[in-house]
Amino acid sequence: MKKTITVIMTALFAVLSVACGKNSGSGASFSITSSNGKFTSSENVYTITSAGVYSLKGSLNGQIVVEAGDKADVYLELNGADISYGEDSPIKIISADSVEITAKNGSVNHINDTRAAKTAEDKSQGEGAIYAKSDVVLKGSGSLIVNSTYNNGIHTTKDLKIQKMTLEVTARGNAVKGNDSISITSGTVKAISTHDDGMKTKNTDVSKKGVIRGDISISGGTVTVYAAGDGFQAAHNFEMVSGSGTGGANVTIYTGSYSEYTGSDARTSSYKGVKSENEINIRSGNLTIHSYDDGLNSNAVEQAISISGGTITIGVNSPESKTLGGMQGWAGQRSVSGADGIHADGILSISGGTIMIDSAYEGLEANVINISGGKTYISGNDDGVNACKGNSTPQINVTGGYLDVTVPPNGDTDGIDSNGSYNQIGGIVITRGPNSQMAAAISASGRVQIYGGTLIILGYGSAGTGDAVRTYSLSLHSAGDHTVMIDGKPYTFTNSSSYSRTRCYSDVSVSE
Repeated sequence: MKKTITVIMTALFAVLSVACGKNSGSGASFSITSSNGKFTSSENVYTITSAGVYSLKGSLNGQIVVEAGDKADVYLELNGADISYGEDSPIKIISADSVEITAKNGSVNHINDTRAAKTAEDKSQGEGAIYAKSDVVLKGSGSLIVNSTYNNGIHTTKDLKIQKMTLEVTARGNAVKGNDSISITSGTVKAISTHDDGMKTKNTDVSKKGVIRGDISISGGTVTVYAAGDGFQAAHNFEMVSGSGTGGANVTIYTGSYSEYTGSDARTSSYKGVKSENEINIRSGNLTIHSYDDGLNSNAVEQAISISGGTITIGVNSPESKTLGGMQGWAGQRSVSGADGIHADGILSISGGTIMIDSAYEGLEANVINISGGKTYISGNDDGVNACKGNSTPQINVTGGYLDVTVPPNGDTDGIDSNGSYNQIGGIVITRGPNSQMAAAISASGRVQIYGGTLIILGYGSAGTGDAVRTYSLSLHSAGDHTVMIDGKPYTFTNSSSYSRTRCYSDVSVSE
């Protein structure tokens, strides 16, 4: 009788362990527990079948599958979890409304996708080490380290949010991919792609709430991206804004051969710092770009790039074959005209912030360039500022702000070049360039007109003036440091080379 009771109690305990989430992995060191959820296990695969909170701890050579239903909210708490799998995604979310993955305070967690590199489409396989068909939130005071030799690191077909967590992702494909959106509000994120893009969105359809999908938004935290291809590739908008109680994020990007992690066999077709199919909006934070192609690039034909705050530092560190156009890219596979610091197919507007373009083929290039504020410093190898042909008549319009442009004093270069008109009614502009009509400090296919503000030309160039504008005789074109008084306020700048002459136009008093 005692033996019979023991057998019954043992069987009952086993049933209750699974129902209550008390279970152990294929190795004694792994456990998954839940007080309010349900899951099943088969050898080294654990399948979560209901909403609830699940704690994962220890080492597992296997897989966590979430198949909880489209309305379920699932919480995975990682507390020293080390999960590796070589047959599919180590964490694969097939159905849920949202899944929150938390790295518990003080814990270090690893997710390793050890499959061989993807060579063909296989819909039965998950696309990343963490792969989801639901919204995903990554958070917590601990650390999460994700590695994928197969394809993407973290990939959700819906929205992806990252907050507070210390996250490091290394992947052969995209390090981080959220088809609908990517949002980073805090934390420390390091995203490495050895053969593809750093962070990417895909979809551009409209949600049920009327929002166009495909945005990448960063409002806080420290984010570092190393990418063989583009650092960020947004299917819709890319933005850096101020988060609650923060001055914005600190973002650093390395692309192409300027990423120390780029594979020697990488063959990507774009190496931009930030690439957006629609708008780029920079309102706050610090953005530093070391790119093999354009630093910022927008394909929007109307308002494309708006910069109203923050600090942007761009170095398009082009090899010799790229600096003057010709073949560029990894191992020089493609022919292009050159890489720009900031390029917009449509309108580029600068109303605030500080922009420093240390090196680029062209510093600013857009169909229409509007400068109304901020401080912008440009060093270009071709044109410093170029209004190019596009959807509208090319224009450069300066109504405020400070613009300092440098190009070499010799060669076929222009400090400021408009394929339409140049109009200035305010602000301070210092532009340098060669001494000829074909290569100048400032030139336009139409007219260069100044109605207000201050324009200092070092090299060849002249302007038509309004009634309030006077011409000043100054000598600021020699190499070295110079200080000029504009309306009683000193402005100091440095010429790295000597230019042919100085011309100055202003509606206020100007003196050396």
